[in-house]
Amino acid sequence: AENCTQCMACISACPDTALPNTAQTLATILETAIGHYVRDAGEREALLAAVPQLDETARARMNEAVQAKEKVPLTGILADAIRGLDGVGDTAKDELIAILDILPLAYYGVNAIYKVPERGEAGGGGIFSIFVSDLCKGCAECVTECGDHDALRMQDDSEGLNARVASATQFLDLLPETDTKYLGLYDDESPETSRQATLRNHLMVRRNYDALVSGDGACAGCGEKSVLHAVASLTEAYMRPIYHRHAARLLEHASALEAQGVARLEALRAQDPEQFALVQQTIAHAIMGLGGENEDDTRARMQGADLEPAALIGALTAVLRQEAHNRRELQTLEGRLENGMSVMAMGASTGCNTVYGSTPPNNPHPYPWMNSLFQDGSTISWMLGESFIELHGRRAVIPERIAKAILERETDVVTPDEYFDYTHFSDAMMSDHEIRELPKVWCVGGDGGLGDIGYQNLSKVVLQNRPNVNVVLLDTQVYSNTGGQNSDSSPMPGGGDMNQIGAATQGKMNEKKSVAETLTAGHGSPFVAQMSMADEPRLFKAILDGLEYRGTGFFQAFTTCQPEHGVGDNMSTVQALRIRDARGMPQFVFDPSRGETYDEALDLGGNPLPDRDWKGGKVRGERRTPWYTVAHWAATEARFRRHLTKISQEQAEQLVPIDHMLLCLSQNDVRERRFLDPEHRAYVPDFGTYIEWSEGGKTHYRSVSRQLVLFCVERRKAWRLLQSKAGV
Repeated sequence: AENCTQCMACISACPDTALPNTAQTLATILETAIGHYVRDAGEREALLAAVPQLDETARARMNEAVQAKEKVPLTGILADAIRGLDGVGDTAKDELIAILDILPLAYYGVNAIYKVPERGEAGGGGIFSIFVSDLCKGCAECVTECGDHDALRMQDDSEGLNARVASATQFLDLLPETDTKYLGLYDDESPETSRQATLRNHLMVRRNYDALVSGDGACAGCGEKSVLHAVASLTEAYMRPIYHRHAARLLEHASALEAQGVARLEALRAQDPEQFALVQQTIAHAIMGLGGENEDDTRARMQGADLEPAALIGALTAVLRQEAHNRRELQTLEGRLENGMSVMAMGASTGCNTVYGSTPPNNPHPYPWMNSLFQDGSTISWMLGESFIELHGRRAVIPERIAKAILERETDVVTPDEYFDYTHFSDAMMSDHEIRELPKVWCVGGDGGLGDIGYQNLSKVVLQNRPNVNVVLLDTQVYSNTGGQNSDSSPMPGGGDMNQIGAATQGKMNEKKSVAETLTAGHGSPFVAQMSMADEPRLFKAILDGLEYRGTGFFQAFTTCQPEHGVGDNMSTVQALRIRDARGMPQFVFDPSRGETYDEALDLGGNPLPDRDWKGGKVRGERRTPWYTVAHWAATEARFRRHLTKISQEQAEQLVPIDHMLLCLSQNDVRERRFLDPEHRAYVPDFGTYIEWSEGGKTHYRSVSRQLVLFCVERRKAWRLLQSKAGV
């Protein structure tokens, strides 16, 4: 714990939501520990009275350690301070020290939580803690992300270790929510306006962190789960404050109506009977459910109903108060606090995400979720979005507009045009803030479900440009859950279990399909982002921008599949970084609100050296920097193992460096099969090309298959097209 710097990389990358965290004052931690773990009531009171003294003593030692750049564990500092207390028995001291001893308490390197606030105000500094829950599958992704910080380490499981971990996690549940002063430039009341660099801090708020839960049957380290967590947690972070503000506004209108509404309607009836009759009909039709096939039918249904001012106001306020309750006080899940209805629903296309997403008894989705056939996930999600639009209009937008009109207008409380709109309502008639308050829908699928068999459905849905529908494609580049056959997103060398390199073929000759890129053309004006855990701040920012966007959002994310890709359980984020840097799957954001040219709408930010074909690599002991191509990325994944052969430096000197080979041919040469002609400059000899890179103090050499060279050419061409669209 003493090495933690609160970078949040481990927490945002964790696929199993098994790293809950919090920032608390030292006094809060002490009071919680004393109140729940010291048995004797008298000793408990004595210790609680001594908390200011313990806090002051410990802080003095902590500040000394920070000043001297000396990493001193906080648990040791607290133990010394507790043992030095007078008037408290040893048993009570031991009980307090015992619980504090198992807590992961960091202060030394968490500058934004301890050092900076403490410098501004004595006692203002906080303590940061990351807890490892029993939902952890032990993939070690967090340890890999922590890296040289060495704040997280792998340990063999044991009964003793498990007891410590479980006890610490239970202690976390006793603590209050993280105070907003420890969230830095992240604003939990308005995440969309927060600094991009601090968006990871949304995971310090438990209601956001718990928007996706764990304990499911996903593979250890699954790359899909981290992206799903980002989608769910950011939607919760964005929508919940909006819900609560909306609820407060609805209650305000309801109270004002109850105080003034009947009198205002009585006055309207006396002043303008015809206008009062239209208000009657509007409320009867749009609020009370008496609308018919046509106007005559509606009036017939109104006969005999109580439509006096008191009844009209009663109906209107009942709807307003119920919707306010739904948005702020409804308890949606047993064991959760009353916090309002779900902010989102999810429609999932059959695939890995539906296997671990519907595994009884542990479903990771604590919001409405449904599984549909491969091709129908996007269409089902669209229909969910349409139903939300209709319900939102009838339960929130129309009642609030009528309420405001009654309270604010002396004449023309409802015009004939408004009556028509209220009874034929759609999202086109909603204001921007009314659209923001709409519950969101996320469609989830893989590269098969959304890019192959479901692509037509996806295309149709994206073109509708619905304001509350977003799609996330979890791109493993292969049909993961059905055994590893190619999808259109599979790279040219293949690499799945069902298409290994052999005498008949080295892979597929058709180019890789980028679903995200296709949706930037000929699909109206959707918000499109190709992002991954390689750049979490930009991914988080893109998701928030997509939620803000008044139209469909589409997100394509590379998500490592450990079994199919042949990488370690801890490598999801590392592999996402490698494929991005190798141009295998560049990141970009396409935002039509920025302008009507690609140059304006397309942003390639975050890709290394965006004006070059390739990122430069390194060779030990030499000044030259060979290119970092997709062949180099492929060398890190076992699915491409038969496309690479380990060779010595002497053997490499007899072959052609890939940097040179790639100068000799273009994608047109591949398309016209010139690479097979030994007399042509574009000829690519099989395993006649090599790559090199430095790692672990050594330079490594691999000869590569012809197909892997062609893959480099194809990805370079795709990258150049993307560059040219962005004006590079």
